[in-house]
Amino acid sequence: MNLRLDEKVVKEVERLMREGHFSSKTEAFIQALKLLIRHYRAEEIKRKFESIREGTEAFPSVTAAIIASHEEEDLAGQAGC
Repeated sequence: MNLRLDEKVVKEVERLMREGHFSSKTEAFIQALKLLIRHYRAEEIKRKFESIREGTEAFPSVTAAIIASHEEEDLAGQAGC
């Protein structure tokens, strides 16, 4: 694969290599592409999650339902005493 890159990007990668972050330009670009792919996958998962959640705002949260259940049990226990 041939790439045409902005000179500033190349110089920044070379600086990172000099500092010991990468052993080669290839390694730097592979890591950069992996991060980019991970970012887009995370965004895709986030969009899917949000679309699943959409419309469920009216339902009580699981936490709220558990708290209400415990409160009902506490009240029932106090009434039975």
